[in-house]
Amino acid sequence: MLVVSTWNGRYAASLRLALRMSCDDFAAHLGVSARGVAKWEAQPTGELALRTQDLLDVALTRANDEVRARFALKMEELAGQPEAASGQPSLTVVPRTHPPAFDGPQQATPELLDSLRAGLRHHYTSDNLLGPRALLPVITAHADSIERLAQHAGGETLDDLLTVGAGYAEFAGWLSQDSGDPAGAVAWYRRALEWAEAGQDERMAAFVMTRRAVQAIGSRNGALAARLARVSLRSDSPETARVRTIAAQTEAVGHAVHREASEADRALGIAESLLADGGAGVPEDGDPSTGRYCDMGLYLNISRAKVHLELGRANEAVSAFTTVLETLPPSYHRDRGQYLSRLAQAYVLAKEPDVACSHAEESLAIAVATGSSRTINDLRHLSGQLRPWASRPAVAHFDALLATTA
Repeated sequence: MLVVSTWNGRYAASLRLALRMSCDDFAAHLGVSARGVAKWEAQPTGELALRTQDLLDVALTRANDEVRARFALKMEELAGQPEAASGQPSLTVVPRTHPPAFDGPQQATPELLDSLRAGLRHHYTSDNLLGPRALLPVITAHADSIERLAQHAGGETLDDLLTVGAGYAEFAGWLSQDSGDPAGAVAWYRRALEWAEAGQDERMAAFVMTRRAVQAIGSRNGALAARLARVSLRSDSPETARVRTIAAQTEAVGHAVHREASEADRALGIAESLLADGGAGVPEDGDPSTGRYCDMGLYLNISRAKVHLELGRANEAVSAFTTVLETLPPSYHRDRGQYLSRLAQAYVLAKEPDVACSHAEESLAIAVATGSSRTINDLRHLSGQLRPWASRPAVAHFDALLATTA
């Protein structure tokens, strides 16, 4: 399969022509404006934005063999143009297939492993901007490729491959959950845990178990979530401090879902103590939570807000989620939609349906844009909670908007 490490306007135009699409059709295919496509092609050597790079990666990944063949020919033509031969930056990369290790039983080099690690961190950033719809095919393809590489590796190289693969498999589990496929999520988490254990990476195994607990919370199995998260707290090594802080917060939310208020507050206290000790604030080198979580202080506020909401503490939940949204970085776009839906739920508990609907509509717009089925499902649940106020215009308007969502 062809890959492009840096997309510019000329490469984007080549993909459009390979797909045999007009600018309008190509824009609709990518989910962008036709004006944006025209702007790319008007600046053929300009490097495109990060979000655009990801959209084009996904479009190329999903293309059939005929389209890829046409794209390869067009890229070969570009590579032979005078500006490429003269060393000008109009062609900073040329078409190529996946590294040899992806095509057969060849050695996984340190360079390839570094590339896989860097690529995963890059996709973590893209997740909050693009959501699961765009990223899941790319991540699962990488995980499958790593599995093929592992069949021909041994020793430390195999350990490294399994640890990297566990990271991709865990991320695939998360994306599956966010896209509304809990069964697929569980399968990926099991695969991730198997690889982490086989790779003898205690920290990665604890992280995967914590993420599996998060998935159990999404399935409303709070008791199981709390048990899974507690497993991640067994290690007391300094390098697992950050993962243990996350696990304690996950345990707290699990207890809250299971309506165990005292246990939830106890677990939050453990998280606060771990954070106060100073070892969890900044991730150590190679920490699997790097790029997946915001500042630990902010994340603790998020967890506390979730506990308040699950336990029906309306005023505390409204205050906590309001503070979270005021301090959430702009790059956490998908998460903003999720927390807006939680704030709306808190306002329903506080019996303020009009304010709830205002936040719910903003949440819905973000959820649709990022393909977050998780948030959309939460909003459908919210619609049921709003039934006592069904005659109010704000509620009717929100229900009408929600009804247009597939």
